[in-house]
Amino acid sequence: MPNWEHRIEELGIQLMDPLPAGGLYTSLVIVGDLGFTAGTVAVEGPPLKLAYAGVLGDDIDVETGKLSARQAFISTLSNLRGALGSLDRIERFVKLTGYVHAVPSFTQAPQVMDGASQLMIDIFGQPCARSAIGVAALPGNASVELDTVIQIAT
Repeated sequence: MPNWEHRIEELGIQLMDPLPAGGLYTSLVIVGDLGFTAGTVAVEGPPLKLAYAGVLGDDIDVETGKLSARQAFISTLSNLRGALGSLDRIERFVKLTGYVHAVPSFTQAPQVMDGASQLMIDIFGQPCARSAIGVAALPGNASVELDTVIQIAT
């Protein structure tokens, strides 16, 4: 079984407690050996607060958007650890979908999502399938929201 928890510690990444649900949903649904995560935004703390709020192409630049995507991935990992008990239960990430809060003319959503993808590669050693979608709004004025599909080790 992989030791992702150790790898995260080696990289100096601090995971949080799982985030409280912001509505009537669960953070993870498991079907067979696949896990589907709820959308997660960049949160930091304690106390927990939204990180990197704003709109790409208006008040947030691509580099800050990458930081938001990276932090949203850390938030996702925190939720996964809470739901699974250990990130070592993850076989691999299958799909990463990123929603980028942007002005209509913003075309660099894939570059923003590289912030999450690079951290995924740094920890888990391989990329996954990915979509990067520009959207008009996100909860709380978040700049990036992620959802993922993982394969759970059996």
